[in-house]
Amino acid sequence: MFDWFGKTFGRREYSTGNIASDMEKIGTDMGKVLQFPELKSVPPVPEVTQPKEDFGRVYYRLGLTENNRVALSMYYGEVSMNSEGVQSLIDQLEFYKSQLKEEAEDDNC
Repeated sequence: MFDWFGKTFGRREYSTGNIASDMEKIGTDMGKVLQFPELKSVPPVPEVTQPKEDFGRVYYRLGLTENNRVALSMYYGEVSMNSEGVQSLIDQLEFYKSQLKEEAEDDNC
């Protein structure tokens, strides 16, 4: 990939022109590979127990559809939208949040 100053960085070259001698060199290099040790025993796998707690009711779910649209599900209804729709929803929620802050500040005065 990178060939800084023409160095091969451990890459072997087999270009003698004789295919039989190149294959023999490759075969001897393949024999130099470090072998993994044989397994003597395998540790036991611990048993996995299912959680006993009830996570309760799901009120909403947010995710992606197969065609990369954002899907918001609430109870039995679902809304899916593209990225422009998501950005519009975010802008509307930020505006609503700023209105709530202004109303809270007016009530405190």
